[in-house]
Amino acid sequence: MKKVLLIVGVLLILALLFFSRFFILRIHDKKMVTIAEEINVPIVKVLKMHPRMQPIRIVLPSYLDAINVTPIWARVNGYLNNFLVDLGDKVTEGDLLAVIDAPDVDAALKRAEGELSSMIAKQEIAKITAARWTRLYEFNPESVSREEVDVKVADYESAVANVEAAIGNVNYYKAMKGFENIYAPFNGIITSRTVDIGSLITLGSENDLSEFFMHTQKQELFQIASTDTLRAFVDVPQSLFYLVKDGLEVEVTIWQYPEKKFHGIINRNTQSLNPRTRTLLTQVNIDNSAGELVPGLYAEVKFEFQPQKKTFIIPVGALVVRNGPTYVCVIKNNIVHYQEVKIGVDDGKTLQIIAGLKPNDTIIVTPTARILEGMKVAPIYVSEEEERMLLGPPTEAQGDDAIMG
Repeated sequence: MKKVLLIVGVLLILALLFFSRFFILRIHDKKMVTIAEEINVPIVKVLKMHPRMQPIRIVLPSYLDAINVTPIWARVNGYLNNFLVDLGDKVTEGDLLAVIDAPDVDAALKRAEGELSSMIAKQEIAKITAARWTRLYEFNPESVSREEVDVKVADYESAVANVEAAIGNVNYYKAMKGFENIYAPFNGIITSRTVDIGSLITLGSENDLSEFFMHTQKQELFQIASTDTLRAFVDVPQSLFYLVKDGLEVEVTIWQYPEKKFHGIINRNTQSLNPRTRTLLTQVNIDNSAGELVPGLYAEVKFEFQPQKKTFIIPVGALVVRNGPTYVCVIKNNIVHYQEVKIGVDDGKTLQIIAGLKPNDTIIVTPTARILEGMKVAPIYVSEEEERMLLGPPTEAQGDDAIMG
């Protein structure tokens, strides 16, 4: 029973303290209004500054792209005999995509195999001849000269080298014949097919300059994209580049899925800013194993960074821009002072102030053009509810004794 009475007593005391503070503030506000009306000074709503470690949230536009996008080119000249896949088909690494008829390669392979047979036969003759002359010289050195024996041995060694070269030639054309079959380099989806059965196929790629010099037209056969993982490239502004870390989780939104949030991870960045846009190109990887997303979709990437030091947060309406510099109206002894400030992040509702303010500074929430430097005003502090609406919920870094990090 005593414990219950103690708890009730504590609750009553807390309630009395809350309502007394509320009525004191209301009385103070009414008093300030009365004084302001009597001396004819503007009444302004003000907000006391406290350092915050409020997360920095920013949404940036991007688009989705496949993690790997590879054009498939021919490595032999010929005609397309057949294709086994078409647009939108899913393929696995090693799947046969198309077959090219390359008669030039087939003929060259037969010729190389014939030359190899001829070289092997010449090698056998040269081997027998070298061995015979060597035995003859060993049996009777006066019957043949040493120079003649060396010539025969050299002829045999030359024949061996010719056989090795012929084998290499045969292997080369066998490899070229292997290129008559086009295989998938990795798991993915066929996103493009630009040839039909019977199309003339020319070896090469988009980087081959022979098309320019020889006036030959080259054409890619297919394009394959790996979509199990998609990537989004985002230009992070200079004011936040130092917060971009590999492995940081982000949120990806697609307009076509308004109620779903996709999770991404920062994979890498360029480690240098674009000198024209002053932005850091950042790659975000998104898991797409379910196959819900496709390359080319417009996306919005939401970053939430944890600031490295405490800063001040003000409502957008508190900022004053005059001839370039940015200011806030700081109240000292009921006198207005225009204080120049530097802005960090602008999320559309609030502004991060990284320089120009100190703890416990009092600023005007919505200064008008009538508020001038040195003017005397009647300040009225915003309520906790109004402050929450203007700045969001308070953080652990708030408080009169908070110190800038």
